[in-house]
Amino acid sequence: MLACHDWGPQTSKYVPNLFNKSIRVLCNANTSEGFNPSKDVTLPGLYLRTGKLRGLLGGLSPFHRLILAFFADGEHGYIRSLLFHHLKNNQDRDIQIYEYLPKGVSYKSMMRKSKFCLCPSGYEVGSPRIVEAIYAGCVPVIIKDGYVPPFSDVLNWKTFSVKVEVKEIYLI
Repeated sequence: MLACHDWGPQTSKYVPNLFNKSIRVLCNANTSEGFNPSKDVTLPGLYLRTGKLRGLLGGLSPFHRLILAFFADGEHGYIRSLLFHHLKNNQDRDIQIYEYLPKGVSYKSMMRKSKFCLCPSGYEVGSPRIVEAIYAGCVPVIIKDGYVPPFSDVLNWKTFSVKVEVKEIYLI
């Protein structure tokens, strides 16, 4: 069963036979919503406005990336509220956090210039930002509780990403 993050987890709960016996493929792999990592599969989220990944692939080598950490997006959900509370107006030029990018600044360019791309959960636990960070050559910093990363049964996410618990956002 392939299901969307908005309705998939809830819909399958109402049919116990389906919920218990099927392998669900969900982009919202949230264990608090019944995602079972030993049975279900995470489908990585990817938001493509044009259907192509133009301008995102690659980036500067790690030694030439001048931004330590970057995030830009709206305040969707309590995790992002915490992130903005602790980091939005910081004076450290190495950490650039924006709710709205300044005019003339490219989101993709910023990702390609950053060593770490913060990937906080929004209203849903899954986010296309994780895949975008990997494409941009930026280390994804996953800030989510109960999230099972895509293909975690075969990929060792600890080798190419960083996980920060929500309660430790202030340590970033």
